[in-house]
Amino acid sequence: MADSILLIDDDADVLRAVGDHFEGIGYDVGRADAAEAGFEAFDRMRPDVVILDLHLPDLGGLDVLERLRSRGGSVILLTGQGDIETAVRAMQLGAEHFVTKPVDLNHLAAATARVCAKVRLMRQNALLREALDRLLSIPWPGNVREMRNVVERAMILARGADQIDLEDLPADLRKGGGDRRHRPQALAEVERLHIEKTLRFHEGNRTRAAHELGISRATLINKIKVYGLDI
Repeated sequence: MADSILLIDDDADVLRAVGDHFEGIGYDVGRADAAEAGFEAFDRMRPDVVILDLHLPDLGGLDVLERLRSRGGSVILLTGQGDIETAVRAMQLGAEHFVTKPVDLNHLAAATARVCAKVRLMRQNALLREALDRLLSIPWPGNVREMRNVVERAMILARGADQIDLEDLPADLRKGGGDRRHRPQALAEVERLHIEKTLRFHEGNRTRAAHELGISRATLINKIKVYGLDI
């Protein structure tokens, strides 16, 4: 899936030159020549990055920046040579970067690629958190390695989506997706069962089991004795 950008600039020549350049290097490009048209285009296409001119005919650039940021937009600002103080203020308001006019297209493209990479990473992290939340909300039948495989599979299936759905999880887990009933269980019993399951997975190997559990081998051996495990 191609990264997408939205250009907001009232200069038709800039819209054409910058837009054509980014289309030529593989981006999906939207264009708007005023602030209100830019808001409409943003809501319609939800671009990865907005490239925004500081001076627009219908609304100040900093006001546009704040409204785009409130919508979750990642913004690169285009400024004139004498607008550096305003550009610094824009960075304080959440702009990702600023580029001075006349625009160096290679420099702008490099900055845009960095912001797109940051946006992708943030989305992947959000999907990962959501996948873990969903898995923690249902009875988990497997071990840590199996959970990691399920999370990675769900993230691949949800690629390009805003969230992970139950349909992205294996069928046997989807059936139990709504089971959030409380199961009274002592903390020590939970720990005993988890240690036992981990030891069985590693066929009794104390070193590997301790590494997965995040404890020392000596601590694991002590817990085996405390819980009377015979593995």
